[in-house]
Amino acid sequence: MIPAIAWSQVATDDDDEGTGSGSAHALVAPPLPAARKQWVTQQIDAAIGAHPTLAKAKVGIAITDLVTGEQLYVHDGDVQMNLASNTKLLTSTAALATLGNSFRWRTTVLAEVAPDDKGVIAGDLYLRGRGDPLLSADALDELAAEVAASGVKRVDGKLQLDTSYFDDVTEPPHFAEQPKERSGFRAPVAALGVARSSVTVKASAQPGGDVDLSVEPDTGDYIKLVDKGVTLEEKGRTRLRVDAKPPTANGSFSLEISGKFHAGDGVYELRRRIDDPARFAGEVFRAALARHGVTFKVKAFGKDKTPDTAKFVALHDSQPLPDVLRFMNKSSDNYVAESVLKTIGAESRATPGPGTWADGTSAVSAALGKLGLPAGSYRADNGSGLFDASGVTARQMVALLTAAHGNYRIGPDLVQSLPIGGADGTLAKRWRGLPAQGRVRAKTGTLDKVVTLAGFVAVEGNKVVAFSVFLNDVPAGQRTAARALADDVVNVIAAYLGAT
Repeated sequence: MIPAIAWSQVATDDDDEGTGSGSAHALVAPPLPAARKQWVTQQIDAAIGAHPTLAKAKVGIAITDLVTGEQLYVHDGDVQMNLASNTKLLTSTAALATLGNSFRWRTTVLAEVAPDDKGVIAGDLYLRGRGDPLLSADALDELAAEVAASGVKRVDGKLQLDTSYFDDVTEPPHFAEQPKERSGFRAPVAALGVARSSVTVKASAQPGGDVDLSVEPDTGDYIKLVDKGVTLEEKGRTRLRVDAKPPTANGSFSLEISGKFHAGDGVYELRRRIDDPARFAGEVFRAALARHGVTFKVKAFGKDKTPDTAKFVALHDSQPLPDVLRFMNKSSDNYVAESVLKTIGAESRATPGPGTWADGTSAVSAALGKLGLPAGSYRADNGSGLFDASGVTARQMVALLTAAHGNYRIGPDLVQSLPIGGADGTLAKRWRGLPAQGRVRAKTGTLDKVVTLAGFVAVEGNKVVAFSVFLNDVPAGQRTAARALADDVVNVIAAYLGAT
C-alpha cells in the first residue's frame, strides 16, 4: 500500500510513454518578426484552450529566443512547479559546472599486503568504490581478470568493501515517500554499487512450452530465483510478479516470480532494487574472482576504509561525465542522477569526509547560483526529481537553460545529453513526420499528476529557442493530453524558427 501522500508526487517511471505529436501538422508562421511573435502568442493560447480537459491543471510555460534574447511567450511563468525528471537538467548543469567535462569515476582494487611468490595475499583485499553510476558486472569481471593476471590466487583475509567516499545514507531525499516500491527506478545509492543497484529478472519462451527464468548479474548463491508457477500463454498480456523474500541469517535472499508469460514477447525483463548495494557489488565481484581462479579463505565480507599503505592491484575508470549524463538524460535514469548529485557533493566538500546528500544539494545550489538561479528562489531536494522534491518556475528553467547554453563549458555537453525528438531516448516517438522532428532536444518529466518538458528547439546553429512547459495537477487520465499540449508548444516554436 502506498503511503498517504499527494498523488502528484507518486513515481510512475514512464517518461518514455506517449506518441502524441500535438494537434498542429502544417503550421506556417508569418514572415515579419513582429508578426511572428504575436502569432506565437495566439497559437499557444489557442493550444491551451483546445485542451479543456486540462482546465484544472496548473500550466507554466516560458519561451525565449536565444539569438535576440527576447521572451517570446510566458504563461504563469512565475508559479513554482514540481519538475519531475526535469530536475535532471539542474543536476546535469551543476555537474558540468562543478566536476568538469573530463571527470571520471574510479573503482580500485588494493591489497593490504602484496601477494607472495605463490600468489597468496596474507591479509585483506579491498574493493574501493567512488560512486561510479554505471559500474557494471562486466567491469567488475574485468577487474577480477586483472587481479588474477597480477598473480593473485588466494586471499587469506576478507574482501573489504570500501564505501567511504559517500556516507551510509543510501536512500536519496524523498525516496522514503514510497517505501514499498521495489522497482529499479527507486534503487538505493552507495559509493560502491553495481548494475545501478538492481537485479534483472529475465523470462523467455523455450521449445516445449517452458519458460526459462534467469537473474542477472551473477551473484553466486547470494540471490536465488524461485519459480512459483510461471506459465506460458499463447493469448493475453505478459503479467509477471517478482517478490523479494526477507534475507536469511547470512544475508542471502530469494526472489519469487509468478504469473503469465506471453509466448510472443521474446525476452521480458523486470528490474528490482537491491537494499544493500555494497554487499551486492561485493557478491558480484567475488563471484567474478572465483571464475578467474581467485579464492578467499574467509567467506565473510568486511566494510572498512582502505589503508593508506595498501598496495595497488587493479582499477577501472568510468566513461567521462558527458557520456554518463547522456545515458542519464536520454533514458531518464534516477539512480544515475542521484549518484551524480552525491558525487558533486563529495567532490565539493571543503573538509575531508564522506559525501552526503546535503553536500550534494548545497553544491548544486552554489553552482546554479553562479548561473543566475539564486539559492532559496527554488527547491531541488534530490537529483532525479522523484516524488515531492522540486519547486521551480517555468521562467527560472528557461533562464537557467539560457545561461547554460551560452557557457561553452556546459552548453554543448548539456545539449548532446538530451533526447532528440522523433529520434531517441524518451522522445523517440514524438513529432515524427513533423517539422520539429530532429530539431528538439529536451528533457521529459513524468509523475502521476505531473508532465514536464524543457530544452531547446533549433533549425540552424544561429536559430535557437529555449523553452519549458510544466503541467502540475494533471487530472486523472489526462497525461496524454498534457503531453499533446507540450508537443503543440514545440510545433509552434519550430514554425516560428521556419522549420519545414
